[in-house]
Amino acid sequence: MASYRTQPLQPLNNGQLNARLATTPVKSLASPAHAAAATATRRVRDGAEAKEKPKKKEKLSSLCKTPPSIVRTRNGRDYQRGLFLGEGGFARCFQMKDSSGQIFAAKTVAKASIKNEKTKTKLLSEIKIHKSLKHPNIVNFIDCFEDDVNVYILLEICPHQSLMELLKTRKVLTEPETRFFMTQVVGAIKYLHGRRVIHRDLKLGNIFFDPNMNLKIGDFGLASVLPAGDSRKYTICGTPNYIAPEVLGGKTTGHSFEVDIWAIGVMMYALLVGKPPFQSRDVQVIYERIKNIDFAFPPDKEVSPEAKALIKDLLSLNPLHRPTIDEILQYDWFKGPIPSTITPETLVGKPRNVDSISRQQASVNFNHVKANAGIYSPSNKAPVQILKSDLESEKPKALLPQSLSPGDTKYKYKEVDPKQVGKPRRVFNTYIATTKDLDQNCFDTYQNMRKIEHLRDDRLGSFELPTCEKPVLVSKWVDYSNKYGFSYQLSTNDIGVLFNDENTVLKFHNSDKFLELILNKNEGWIAIENSSVNPPSESRKQLDIVDFFAKYMNSNLSKVSDNEERKETVFLRRYTRTNEYIMFELTDGSFQFNFKDHHKFCISKAGTVITHVSPNRGIETCPLILILKQGNFSREEVPECLEKIMVVKDAIKRKAFRE
Repeated sequence: MASYRTQPLQPLNNGQLNARLATTPVKSLASPAHAAAATATRRVRDGAEAKEKPKKKEKLSSLCKTPPSIVRTRNGRDYQRGLFLGEGGFARCFQMKDSSGQIFAAKTVAKASIKNEKTKTKLLSEIKIHKSLKHPNIVNFIDCFEDDVNVYILLEICPHQSLMELLKTRKVLTEPETRFFMTQVVGAIKYLHGRRVIHRDLKLGNIFFDPNMNLKIGDFGLASVLPAGDSRKYTICGTPNYIAPEVLGGKTTGHSFEVDIWAIGVMMYALLVGKPPFQSRDVQVIYERIKNIDFAFPPDKEVSPEAKALIKDLLSLNPLHRPTIDEILQYDWFKGPIPSTITPETLVGKPRNVDSISRQQASVNFNHVKANAGIYSPSNKAPVQILKSDLESEKPKALLPQSLSPGDTKYKYKEVDPKQVGKPRRVFNTYIATTKDLDQNCFDTYQNMRKIEHLRDDRLGSFELPTCEKPVLVSKWVDYSNKYGFSYQLSTNDIGVLFNDENTVLKFHNSDKFLELILNKNEGWIAIENSSVNPPSESRKQLDIVDFFAKYMNSNLSKVSDNEERKETVFLRRYTRTNEYIMFELTDGSFQFNFKDHHKFCISKAGTVITHVSPNRGIETCPLILILKQGNFSREEVPECLEKIMVVKDAIKRKAFRE
């Protein structure tokens, strides 16, 4: 698992408000000619004649296409794509759920980013190395598979994020907590080095918390196997703040297992002080500081002499002067207080009683933590070997060799109980708002509108007028699909975001509950209910986006109608933007059209009822047949009313027949 981070939320300007013709989950109905004209206008407006600014280098992760809602593997095990978790430089990460409800993290790499044999070998080596590892403090490798556009590395999900997020929240950690974390890291690194694996990218962002708050080292994208006959690697790689000085020497010096020892020192310093020891905004300054071991302990930070002594030895310029992995835990610093376990309260604040652990209890706890980290386990595992068969696929057009994704992995899964992922969830047993029913509703709505339109006057008496209830309406909206998705507020005051991966997060008004609505295109949306008071960590990014949009809409946009009581769960299925209107399809079967003159129509009850919302928020709901016969609404006339209704009917027809 990489250190995935979404881009920070950017403020919305007036140009982005309800005005962007952006990529949506469905194709826009605007004509190609208009699109070309709009592009030309935009170029003139932006001064395209002027010298263009150099483009920023695009992340390779941007080539990664959103996986389909169902990812099918060749071993017969299918996965349902869930929420987007974040991205790194090379990959994007999504939730994946199997048929039994087990949730995993899928590191997704675009095949388009694998442009040469070297890149392919690097990816396959990462898979081979990670697949070969089994340790309580290493992220568990589940499987790997591919489709036409992506390679998926399926991993144990770590719901409490990473040490980096913890440090951002806490600013600094106590020495007892850091002692616990460093013991687990040392146990994992001892295991890696015993298998002849150098991680080479150890950093706070690559060390994750499992459901039980144990650390797990992940992201083996830069890892390398050092064969017994070799003593050095020469590739310059790593993250600037954590790179060891000998790595910067490149082919002149080479590097070995000691680079991971160095990284332990950097992480230990960062946890106790609040930032890495050589940090600077200028990367070249960082490198100069590393080469000169130019760091100090701030006088305002309480760091014990024992901790300082260990950090200074770990950050020795000469790799041979650093303690070995076995020597680290023998330093006096590890004789101090240490908890037996870490609890979730650590994520938000200093744990209670952490400083009052007796020396005797600390010794017992230390031995317990070391045992759980495999310190006492005999290293009888053979070194990891990368074979030729691990780098060459047996099938045409396939990237993954059979050796890396064998068909008999079905019984080798270590699956995570979804109840352990963050806080307990309630998963509704049935799909809600099935796509099949909604597609049928599209067709029925169009057919009913067509029948009503052609109903003869002499047959009006036999037509049973429908009951007219005001439907749930989209009250406010913001199209920010160029980054996150489409946000909206309903007339119930519930707020949702239809993300670009076509899944939805819906936050209920006057409630601490929210729903993750995960789309299966063949069935519908399965709803996962959670509390927004203390949500699972993998949902926090999405909730932050929802709250961001909610704050913006409440501050800047006016409502379409007054609040109304929620009678059922309703959310936005999809939307379409044209030059005339924006069309909302809601999961209660209604269709809302916001015309550019600020008049709004909503067709409900399978095409038999129409609601008009005027620019001044006046609302009238009537049987459609009466409006067609009268020619307009009685309370407030709508400009070109019948023409607008024909536009609505034709748009629904296109959806019904998928034109």
